[in-house]
Amino acid sequence: MTTSTAARLDCRHHPSRGGRCPGCPVLDRSYPDQVSLKRRRLVDALARYPHLALPPVEDLVPAAFTGAYRHRLKLPVHVSHRRVAVGLYGRDHEVLDTPDCPVLTEPLRAVLAGVIEWLAGREGVHSVDLRTSQATGQAMVVFACRGGELPGGAHAARDLMRRVPALVSVAVSRADREGKRVMGSAPRVIAGKEALAEQIGETRYQLYPGAFFQVDPRQAVALHALVRAMVGDAKRVLDLYAGVGAYGLMLAPGRQKVLLVEEVPQAAAAARAVAPPNVEVVASKVEQAALGGNWDAAILNPARRGADPKTLRNLADLVPRAVYVSCGPETLARDLDALATFGLHARRIVPVDLFPQTPEVETVVELTRGPPLATWQQGAVRGPWAGAPSGATGKPREVLVLAIGHTRDRGTLDDSRYERVGEVATHSLLKLQLRGPLKRALARLASLGHPIAGEDPRTAPFFAEKAGLQRPFVHVSADERTRDVPLHGDLAEALDRLGGPQKSGPRRRPPRRR
Repeated sequence: MTTSTAARLDCRHHPSRGGRCPGCPVLDRSYPDQVSLKRRRLVDALARYPHLALPPVEDLVPAAFTGAYRHRLKLPVHVSHRRVAVGLYGRDHEVLDTPDCPVLTEPLRAVLAGVIEWLAGREGVHSVDLRTSQATGQAMVVFACRGGELPGGAHAARDLMRRVPALVSVAVSRADREGKRVMGSAPRVIAGKEALAEQIGETRYQLYPGAFFQVDPRQAVALHALVRAMVGDAKRVLDLYAGVGAYGLMLAPGRQKVLLVEEVPQAAAAARAVAPPNVEVVASKVEQAALGGNWDAAILNPARRGADPKTLRNLADLVPRAVYVSCGPETLARDLDALATFGLHARRIVPVDLFPQTPEVETVVELTRGPPLATWQQGAVRGPWAGAPSGATGKPREVLVLAIGHTRDRGTLDDSRYERVGEVATHSLLKLQLRGPLKRALARLASLGHPIAGEDPRTAPFFAEKAGLQRPFVHVSADERTRDVPLHGDLAEALDRLGGPQKSGPRRRPPRRR
């Protein structure tokens, strides 16, 4: 199914047809409308940072197939004595039954049908991770099981492989005890091959159980072509957040050296198993890896949460050119802001559709070295990534902060005052009127039990994951010369992702006990 003329995909499980599956939220739109929606999402995310001299976002590279494109599924399972259901969770957290999902490839659906038939009565199975290889037609399955053991063990796994000849590897992982995560932990093969062979273009890969890989290797060819063009003739290349080495292995021919850094041991082992002599694979978190040396270019392909500012600073010191591949437009925009502070500036921005029928969009950005962007508007405003709060650069007079918990409507902080101007989830958006040092006012606020979001170590991981907040939520909205400095882009995004500030008003006091 091609892009420009693709008809709307029909699915009996979609809400527009009376179904309840939430998996393809824009399936009822024409494909041109989907393309426009995805590009607009990226443009809107970047628009939060108007001080960046960004190039225009190019036309989106459309999907080669808008239906039957997924070569992998990761879904919860419900097994009862009457039936087996495999699908996403519904509103009431019940497992929906969608075995004929039209975005799955026909080979994947065929293997799934055999797996579902075999699952009858195996109530210890919590979820299934099933993939087929575009290159070989073979399949691998990982069952997340309660207690980490497949009912019937290796004998049952071999029985499944006999029933479904395309299935060449069966693995088991330990299901999440609370049932909140679909994927299990510590997958291990109990029958068949240790890895599944796959290929993108001319590059071959080994996929171990649970390994990340593009769901449609056919469309990944377009993604790889963009990365190759942006890396250019660089001889020494870093591949960060490398996974199974999708980009580094593709770039290896003709290079002097390629260094892959990946924290998941199984993924690093998969890359190492097929790496040529000029490719080195390091199993480490990118944040902890020693990346010294001379490098001509770097590729970074972090998870949806993006990269932390320290990693981006180190990257900017190492390379004159970089390619950022992102599946999260909002965290990408934040990271491009940080990279500009450190001297790497976007020169080309290309969105790619890897997930038709959803609003998700992949983006490939080419960056080159230039002057660090420290301040703008004649030096009156600065960004947050050099260590100081965002906003006006002079002596702070008015500051916006997000404080943990519910504060009073108004209060004093030694020689300064605050007013609660909004409620964000269970926290307080405060306007500080400073008469003394900002640091002292924030310390006093913390001593009252209201530390700053993004700074408090107990809650910082939550705000990073939930809101993309990578620094303390502190913004100088006015100094002695400049007033009404708009909230910096990353903080505005954080508020939106937390549900937006609700207007604050007097809180009702609880009734007195008689």
